Amino acid sequence: MSSLLRIAAFAGLGGFLFGYDLGLIAGALLYMDTDEDLHLTTASSEVIVGMAKLGAVFGTFIGGALMVDVGRKRAIAVTGVFFLLGPLAMALSADAAGLAVGRLVVGLGVGASAVCVPAYVAEMAPPETRGALVVTYELMLCFGMLFAGVADYALRGAGPNNWRWMVAAPAVPAAAMVFGIYVLPESPRWLVVRGRLRDALHILHGVREGGAVPFRAESDASTARVEAELMDLWSAVEKEKEARKVRRGGEEAGEIAGEIQGADGDSRVDDVRADEDEDEDDLSAASSQSGSFFSFLAALRAVTRDAAFLLDPRCEDAKPFRVAAALAFFNQATCSTSVVNYAPRVLQRVGMASRDDAVLFASFVSVAKLAGVAAAIFAVDSLGRKPLLVVGSFGSAVAMLFLSVAYAARSASLTVAAMSAFMFAFSASWAGVFWVIVSELFTMRWKSPAMSAATALLFLTGACVDFVFLSAAEALGAGAFALIALVCLAAGVYAALAVPETKGKTLAEIQRSFRDGSAEASAAGGGKYFFPLFFVTRFFAPNAGRGRYVAMTSLEASEEGGPRGENAEGTLESSRDREREVGF
Repeated sequence: MSSLLRIAAFAGLGGFLFGYDLGLIAGALLYMDTDEDLHLTTASSEVIVGMAKLGAVFGTFIGGALMVDVGRKRAIAVTGVFFLLGPLAMALSADAAGLAVGRLVVGLGVGASAVCVPAYVAEMAPPETRGALVVTYELMLCFGMLFAGVADYALRGAGPNNWRWMVAAPAVPAAAMVFGIYVLPESPRWLVVRGRLRDALHILHGVREGGAVPFRAESDASTARVEAELMDLWSAVEKEKEARKVRRGGEEAGEIAGEIQGADGDSRVDDVRADEDEDEDDLSAASSQSGSFFSFLAALRAVTRDAAFLLDPRCEDAKPFRVAAALAFFNQATCSTSVVNYAPRVLQRVGMASRDDAVLFASFVSVAKLAGVAAAIFAVDSLGRKPLLVVGSFGSAVAMLFLSVAYAARSASLTVAAMSAFMFAFSASWAGVFWVIVSELFTMRWKSPAMSAATALLFLTGACVDFVFLSAAEALGAGAFALIALVCLAAGVYAALAVPETKGKTLAEIQRSFRDGSAEASAAGGGKYFFPLFFVTRFFAPNAGRGRYVAMTSLEASEEGGPRGENAEGTLESSRDREREVGF
């Protein structure tokens, strides 16, 4: 396990840099305001802050394409390049436009790492600790935010251009992330789809057993558990291959097309198939030169086209995608990152005159976020996902109402306490649980485009909120925070009524529940409780409201593309990605 934790921590540099780059701007903005060459206004400050989230929207698809084309660990290294170039561009900027461009580049790294790092950690983790290890990404993000506040405070005396040192500082850990390509092992799942079974065996054995694979005669041999896990991965690839052959045969006979097209003669699916054939031609042409710019563009096109098809109700993962999209929206509509980014400015507006004090006390918000995520790590696999979302939403709403009162009273101490309480409630629930649920909902066929699209929506919502947060606070005053409290309340209602509980289920079971309708029954069952009572009943009666559950037989599992539980590690590859990588 120590080896796995080391891998998760090093890969988590992506989360650390995510938090560092988003958090440092909070303090740096106060010192940018005094630089007369920048001529910052409220609007330009909002643009600088929001550009990181806007860049992250596009970065999510870049990260998904990189994972397909060059593998997980190389994709993580490439995201480090964005984290390296963005801060340097900001440090050398002469005006607000240059700062915005630098933040956009940083955002590309943020979006790419948000897809690559959780995917990599989930594929390396055993099923029983998958939830907790995926949440370590959010934990590293919190460390990054906290370190950013400390670094901003430490660099306050670095001269009139102290803000340039603040924005340039993340380049150092970014360089370490780039060199992670020499430290991190490749994902066994990606190696299997590439046909490199021996390499996958060596890595699986090292992670699960903590040592080298024993050498016996002319072949390597591992423990029964590791070899069974490897065979499960290989079996999934082979079953996808066979399923593809069957699907192609059905299309040639016109049977599948006729069933889907129906009596109305709708040709949308035919158009999608034609588009998929074009994608496959591009991917086939690129497969022989993987890692080239052409192969990357082909992978990017395939991921984005698959993401668009998720909006079609006939897509098998359309229902879970709607759940993921709603969770992504509420995650950022609650202004969670805006509270961190603008905390020093909010404190100045309630009467804290010293910039240095505003930067220092704003770091308390990051400490609260760290404490909340740490609590989520221990609770997500014991209490469950849904109770945390519901109770966390109510706690966030109460804290936001408290913040509204503190802002109206112009009390700096109460404002710090309210922002910290909000951040703890949000981080103990939505901040980490979102990444866990989204990594569990989708089938192997749609996981890569679905996660990219859901994460893109997350960052797009965050960008919109960052663009208007300060202006809304100026226009509405304390009423702005009361409005956010209503959004938090709406998030809790949605979680209670529409989000199924996924704790204790394999990925195959979760995904099947959406197809047979038991996921909707599970979600609706939880909605009948008043929220505090819901939490209590779920704690003492964990089976309450879970709805019907259908266990998969071996035959049913084979129809889904593999034996029961074989995709418990979670993969972020679509079937088309896998087909290209193994050459079929």
